[in-house]
Amino acid sequence: MATAYPTIPALYTGRSIAPRNVFKSGTPTYFPSLAQIDGTASRDPGNDTVSILRAGLVLGKITSGGNYAPSIIGLSGEALDSTETVLDIPAAVSTELARRVGATGTFKLIGPPTAADTVRTMTATYSALGATTVTITALGVNEVQTLTFGAAATGGTLRLRVPLANGTMVTTDAITWNATDATYLASINTALDAATGVAGGIVATGAAPDTALTFTFSGTGYTALPQPTEMISVVTFPTSTTSATVVRTTTGVDGRFVTSSIIAPTDGSETPLQVLSQQYGVDVLDINGSALNQSLQLLRTADINVDQIVNYPSDASLKTWLKTALKASSGFTFSDDR
Repeated sequence: MATAYPTIPALYTGRSIAPRNVFKSGTPTYFPSLAQIDGTASRDPGNDTVSILRAGLVLGKITSGGNYAPSIIGLSGEALDSTETVLDIPAAVSTELARRVGATGTFKLIGPPTAADTVRTMTATYSALGATTVTITALGVNEVQTLTFGAAATGGTLRLRVPLANGTMVTTDAITWNATDATYLASINTALDAATGVAGGIVATGAAPDTALTFTFSGTGYTALPQPTEMISVVTFPTSTTSATVVRTTTGVDGRFVTSSIIAPTDGSETPLQVLSQQYGVDVLDINGSALNQSLQLLRTADINVDQIVNYPSDASLKTWLKTALKASSGFTFSDDR
């Protein structure tokens, strides 16, 4: 049953708060000392009254000052492509980003590129907030490799070992050297397309292609994705050169994220440490509407009912990531681990 706080005319608006029990079983224990929740940094976008932090919110510690604040601002509303620059987010998350960070700034995006894949954290820079969108700089980066020959070619043929989009390495057909750079370069790109099966998947450029070649992984299946550890190499050398070196000029970065990835702050509190356990929540505004730092009991051990964790992710690997982070700070167990 919800507990109603009294209404004080002209001073305080009455609020009804439903208790939330975050514990599944057993008796929790607490650290003896109290911590502080940062009232300025803390809001609960998913609550009807955003200034009341519900039990089940995941908290972390702000680097500056050491007070606690929500680790999760919200969850993304769609899967993000590697080159995408507009991310759908809930309206309440957009409002909280503007309040906590600003009209522009940065946030952390935490999640796997595909379902149940490896979770990683990337910093997204945003330039605009819409009602239910945020405009970001694309997170993915194209791979670039540079191949330099020991000497300029003067004839013969060239064969290259290159990756398919699935990472398997293949060898091109023989590419006949041509004294005209543009013609030779066109032949190299034709051979790359034929070997990979993707037009423009790997694009070769170079002012003097018989001396050095730059390969940009920018086509379908290659765009803004990491590439195999094995880089492009020479299988058959043209005349007058018997050696070549290859360097990874730019490492490809996978900027994809599954839907419901975690949107987190960048002030240190993005590292999950605690679960708010006060059944009736914590109000971080006083009766005048000013930010209020509240005392927080830190859990030492507890069996947590994951159904009560606010913004608990749906992706299996992201669930594991969150629980692992919380277990590292305290003796937590979780209802979905058994």
